[in-house]
Amino acid sequence: MEGLKGIAKAQIWVLKNHISGIKKESRLKIIFLSGVIIFFWFGILALLYKGLSFFNNFPVVGPAMVDESIYIFFAALFIMLTISSIVISYVTYYNSREVDFLFSKPINDKVIFFYRFLQSTMFSSWAFLFLGVPFIIAYALIKHAPGWFYLTIPFYFISFIILPAALASVMVLIFIRLIGYRKIKYILIVTMGIAAIFSYTYYMTNIRSELFAESGINYFLNNILHHLSIFKYPLFPGYWIAKSIIYSSIRDFGNGLFYFLTFALTIVFCLQCNWIMAEKTFYSGWLSSRGSYTKKRFPANKGIVNKTAKLFFFLPRFTTAMVIKDIKVFLRDPGQWFQFLIYFAILAIYILNLRNIPSTIDHVDYDVFWKIIITFLNLSATALVLAGLSVRFLFPLISLEGNKIWLFGLAPINFRHLLFQKFIMSYVGIFLISEFLMISTNVMLKTNLSLLLISCGLAAVISAGLVGLSIGLGSIYPYFGEDNSAKIVSGFGGTLNFIVALVYVIFTVGSFALPLFSYEVYHTMSERTFYLVITVSWAINIVITIIIGIIPMILGYRQLENMEY
Repeated sequence: MEGLKGIAKAQIWVLKNHISGIKKESRLKIIFLSGVIIFFWFGILALLYKGLSFFNNFPVVGPAMVDESIYIFFAALFIMLTISSIVISYVTYYNSREVDFLFSKPINDKVIFFYRFLQSTMFSSWAFLFLGVPFIIAYALIKHAPGWFYLTIPFYFISFIILPAALASVMVLIFIRLIGYRKIKYILIVTMGIAAIFSYTYYMTNIRSELFAESGINYFLNNILHHLSIFKYPLFPGYWIAKSIIYSSIRDFGNGLFYFLTFALTIVFCLQCNWIMAEKTFYSGWLSSRGSYTKKRFPANKGIVNKTAKLFFFLPRFTTAMVIKDIKVFLRDPGQWFQFLIYFAILAIYILNLRNIPSTIDHVDYDVFWKIIITFLNLSATALVLAGLSVRFLFPLISLEGNKIWLFGLAPINFRHLLFQKFIMSYVGIFLISEFLMISTNVMLKTNLSLLLISCGLAAVISAGLVGLSIGLGSIYPYFGEDNSAKIVSGFGGTLNFIVALVYVIFTVGSFALPLFSYEVYHTMSERTFYLVITVSWAINIVITIIIGIIPMILGYRQLENMEY
C-alpha cells in the first residue's frame, strides 16, 4: 500500500539513530543501567514467586487460590489495558502533529491508521510486559509447568496486549464518528463516573457486608469468591487467556490450545473491524477533529484558571504565567487529565478499602508486628503511587514545551527559572497528595503518633526526591519533537526514571522499616541504639534525596543550556 515502505524505512532510521545514540554513551553507564534493569526484573520475579508459594502452601485450598489469582490478574489487566488504550488511541489518532503531517502526504489512510495503532499498542502496554511476564513465570514455577510452556509465554502476552488495543480502537473510531471529537471527552468523564458509582454501590451492598460478617476460610471460599465469578464469565476474553494458561501449565495441551485459538480468532475479528473502519471513518474523524468550532474566549483576567493566578502571588510574575500556562495545557490534553483521573480512582478504591482493616484486625492479636507491617505496606503503596505519578506526568513536562523552547533564550525567564518553576509547581501538588494520603490512611489504620510522623516525614522527603528526579531526567533526555506524553515516557529516559524511582522508594522505606522491626518486634537493639539508627537513617535519606533530586536537575539545566535547537 502507498506509503507503507516509506514509513517502515523512516522507523528503521529512527531505530538506528536510537541505537547509535546508545552506543555513544559510556560502557560503564550502559552496563550499570542494564544491570539495574535485570536485577529489578529478577527481584520482582522472586517476590511474586514467594507470594504465590505462600498461598499455594495453604492446605487444600492453596492451589485453587493461586488459580483464582490468574483469573483476577488477567481480568483486571484486560480492563485496565482497554481503558488505557482508549485514552492513548484517542490522543494518538487525533491529537498528534505527526498524523497531520502524514495526511498531507500520498499515504493510504489504512497505513497511517495501523502505524498509529501499533504505536498506541506499544505505549499502553510496555509496563505491563515488564511487570506481567514475571507473574506468569512465577506461576509456572509454582505449578511445575513443562518446558514448552515457557516458550509460549511471548505468544500469550503479545496476543493479550493486541486485543484490548483493537477493542479500544474500534470504540474510539465509533465514538468519534457518531459523537464527535469535541464531545467525546465529556462522554468519557460521565462514563467513568457512572462506572465508579456502580462499583462502589455494588461493593457496599453485596461484598462489604459479607466480607466482615464472619471469619474463616470456608466462609471466605463460599461467600466471597463467588463475587469474583464475573471474571470467569465464558464470554470474557480475559477468562480465555487465563484458562489457556491454567490448562497448559498442567500439560493439558488440547484445552490450552482451544482457549488460546478462541482468543486469537477474536483478535483477528477485531483487527478486521479496524481494517474496515480505518477506511470508512478514520479520515472523516480526523477532519472533524480539525474542523473549526466556536469557542467563548476569556480576557486575560477572566476564567477560573486565570483567576488562580492570585494563589501564586508569592512567585515572580513570569513564573506565575508559566504555572497558569502549564495548568491550561494540562486541562486541554484529554489524555493527560483522563489518566490522572484513573490514578485518583485507584487511590479512592484503596482508601475506601483501607478503612475496613482496623475493624477486622483491631483486637488482642493485632499486635505491634502487624501494626508496623500494615503501616509500612501503606507507606510503600503510597510511595509507589507517587513514583508512578511523577514518571507519568512530571517526566514529560520539559519535552512538552516543544521545539519552541529556544524562545526562553529571548524571554525574561531562562532555563534555571523554567526548572525551578516546574519543580515548585510539581512539588506542591505531589506533597499535598502524599500528605493527604498519609494522614488519612494512618488515621484509618489507627497508628500511633510516632509512626504517623515518620510516615508523613518520609512522604515529604520522597516527594521531593521523585519530583527532582523526574524533572531532571526529563531535561537530560528531552523529546521536543513529540507531543504525545505516553510516547515520551516510554523512551529510554522514562524507563530509567521508572527504575531509579522504584529503587529509591524501596531503599527509603526499607531503611526505616528494618530498625523499627528490630526494636519494636524482635527487640534486638536498645532504645539508645534505635534512636541513633533512626537519626542516621534520616540523615542518609536526606543526603540521598538531595543527590537524587538536585543532581539530575543540575545536569538537566546544563543539558538545556548547551543544547543546539
